[in-house]
Amino acid sequence: MGYACRWIMPEMSAIDRLLASPPFGLDDRQKAPLFLAAMREAFVHHLASCAPFHRVADVQGFRSAADLDDLARAPFLPVSLFKRFELVSVPPAEIRSVLRSSATSGDPSTIAIDAVTATRQAVVSARTIAEFIGHERRPFLVADEEPAVERTRTIPARLAAARGFTAFATSIDHLLRRPAEGAVPDFDFMVSTFEARERAAAPVTVFGLTFMLHHEVVRPLLSRGLAFRLPAGSSVAHIGGWKRLELARVDRARFVDDVCAVFGVAGERVFDFYGFTEQMGLVYGGAGLEPKVVPAYAEVLVRDPRTLAPAPDGAPGLLQVLTPLPHSHPGVSVLTDDIARIVSRGSSDSGRCGTRFELLGRVEGAEPRGCGDLAPPDGH
Repeated sequence: MGYACRWIMPEMSAIDRLLASPPFGLDDRQKAPLFLAAMREAFVHHLASCAPFHRVADVQGFRSAADLDDLARAPFLPVSLFKRFELVSVPPAEIRSVLRSSATSGDPSTIAIDAVTATRQAVVSARTIAEFIGHERRPFLVADEEPAVERTRTIPARLAAARGFTAFATSIDHLLRRPAEGAVPDFDFMVSTFEARERAAAPVTVFGLTFMLHHEVVRPLLSRGLAFRLPAGSSVAHIGGWKRLELARVDRARFVDDVCAVFGVAGERVFDFYGFTEQMGLVYGGAGLEPKVVPAYAEVLVRDPRTLAPAPDGAPGLLQVLTPLPHSHPGVSVLTDDIARIVSRGSSDSGRCGTRFELLGRVEGAEPRGCGDLAPPDGH
């Protein structure tokens, strides 16, 4: 007697199905049900595993993930709570590393990462970044000093974010080297590095924090009248806020003009990326002066700072970002302190499907009305 053997593959979870999708290949009709199902799944886990998140959801009148039929009804955590409380959704033994934000203003966020979250972060980050800078690996020129090697479980968020980009590197040259006799960049080394890459004819990516790239690399080169023509296919990718540049009266248009003048790249090859520690791995890129575009793995809402009610498209308000990506901490629905407006939805001339938004500034000095009432009573 013969027996037929059939392998039965377990059904993919809604989150896995979403994370298997191309970053910008789903239109609104394709994405909406898949994303909603993934968010329900994420809320089930975090409501059951993180008591402070459950209490915050209860304050907002959210009773059951099964009832979630509209993203606007999803409970959210103000980003400030990650700075004040330890918010974890897995047992301590499952935590592999801890991300710590740079805290340029206020206290840092400390975010626990398990193996599930780390894997999701790596996959989502690589897929999204590749859609902008290209899928081929290439040399990277980084506007920073070479980081010290430290064997510690706590990782600075700035370093973690950079790793997501330099994963595409065949080699890495750190442009900022401090000579022993002074605390200024090694300018001769920086110039010789660009000259060598200019001659090599292979596409490169220049990468750095927005302020450091302009202040430490672009501006010094411009002030000396130096410019290069990086090989065809080269790009410039930068991350981080604009506050320090805006104080120096450098807006996005001037930044792009300066970068193009120094590196000889077209404006559409200058990519501005937004992201934050509480949802590490997710990046929102824009080419040149274009708005940021949301990948399939996330969605954004804008809320009125006074009432926290959803604002109509085009109106400024607090940016709320939803994603099912985090497993180790309840960063699935975060109300940021960034002011933004939704510009458009659907596809664009670039061929990328997704919601587009512009960042307009930040709330400074105080929580938006109502956010203080959402804090867990005991912090546990």
